[in-house]
Amino acid sequence: MTSTIPGLAFIGTSRPSAQSQAVALSFVRSRKRKRLCTFIRSLQAEDKKAAQSSTSEATVLSEIKGKERRTYSFNHQNQLVLEQQGSSNRQQGSSSLLTGFKGFVLPKGYPEAVTPDYLAFQLWAVPAHITGWMGTSLATSSLLKAVGLANSAEGAAAAGAAIKWISKDGIGAAGRSLVGGRLGDVFDEDPRRWRMVAEAFLTLGLALEIATAFSPTNFVLLAGAGNLSKAAGRGMTNPCFRIIQTHFAVANNIGDVAAKEEVWEVTAQLIGLAGSVVLLKAIEATGKPENVLYVWAVNQVAHAWLRYKSLAVLQFDSINQKRACLLARASVKGHKLPGVPDGNQRESVLAWPSLARPSLTFASSLEDMLGSSATLLGAQALCDTYADSRYLLSWESSRGKLLMEEASSAEDVLLAVWQAAWLDVRGIVNATRTDLQASLEALRRQGPVFTKELRAAGWQVDNVTIRLGPVRYQRHRRNGR
Repeated sequence: MTSTIPGLAFIGTSRPSAQSQAVALSFVRSRKRKRLCTFIRSLQAEDKKAAQSSTSEATVLSEIKGKERRTYSFNHQNQLVLEQQGSSNRQQGSSSLLTGFKGFVLPKGYPEAVTPDYLAFQLWAVPAHITGWMGTSLATSSLLKAVGLANSAEGAAAAGAAIKWISKDGIGAAGRSLVGGRLGDVFDEDPRRWRMVAEAFLTLGLALEIATAFSPTNFVLLAGAGNLSKAAGRGMTNPCFRIIQTHFAVANNIGDVAAKEEVWEVTAQLIGLAGSVVLLKAIEATGKPENVLYVWAVNQVAHAWLRYKSLAVLQFDSINQKRACLLARASVKGHKLPGVPDGNQRESVLAWPSLARPSLTFASSLEDMLGSSATLLGAQALCDTYADSRYLLSWESSRGKLLMEEASSAEDVLLAVWQAAWLDVRGIVNATRTDLQASLEALRRQGPVFTKELRAAGWQVDNVTIRLGPVRYQRHRRNGR
């Protein structure tokens, strides 16, 4: 039997020499190296092909703000580039004006956010309000004239006083309209804080009205400014109060709750009026009318403190930004989540949401979201990091910036806050891609546990009232050539 290898020959069964064995072994190793190199080159070719395929499937992001849509892609430097805008500049300007007007007079999310009869009701209610205010103004004019004499000079003076009074009310009405149009969507998140803001405006308005007694010549200016401030305060008070009433009405008995609130309020009003008569007589007995200012100041301090205490005992089971941050930090630290009573008590009523930890802001556009993060890890890298998430979160200077996907849910918002809390608790100042990936890995493990514990503690996970800003995004891929 003969076996042949190029360069070597073994005849029969004779034992090969040591030199022959070395040559044969070297040959076998050479063949293995060649096969290994061929295998590696094939893997590299497949990786290159996959990379080219991935490049050809470019990531495209759409920015959605109301009915406006902008499409962005990434250039070769992984920078965000505007590709297409939903309308021309002229059309966009007209659309922006229309959108601004709708946002001023209609609730956010109209028409989906209200019942179908909302607009029809308002179209009839507005002229009813107009005629109602006209009737009130005419009645006020008649009352002022009734206190004067019938001669023309004093009648003219009474008419002038009526015009001044009506002008004062008109300025106040403008203030209420401004508050309702520009701040209509902020009260749901934190009615307790906005109710205290309203208290500050009401107090300022009363102070300006008291000042008219010390400067009668500036009556219209002081009374108008005071009424404007009071109207702004009432414009904040009314929606906050309705939110609180809805919170009380767990049996869907809002009408009954509102009616009983009238009983409480009227009783307090009668006692307050009687007390004010006693105080005014005491001030008059001193012979120093200016003492009313000091008495009023003491009364307002007591009033503000009592208002704060009444709001502090409320227990909302919805989750606003301050409560979400408090709950997320407790979860990240491994502590037991506070229940609804404890969570509301630990929440700072007067603090603004931006002061909560972790500190979170919401991007106003895709450029705002991805432009700043490009200095750290690149806009494309940030998008790839959150490929399996329904939001984008960057972390710079110990502050998070968040942008939600259009299809995101309330639970996604809470998970984003949890991730930000994870970065904050670990003292990360500027998050790298490795930091973000580590936080996302922790979120995959602990996120479901977090939401389960929230429900167990009595929180309404589906009722998240965090203001996320007007912009959302969509992510999709397209084949490029």
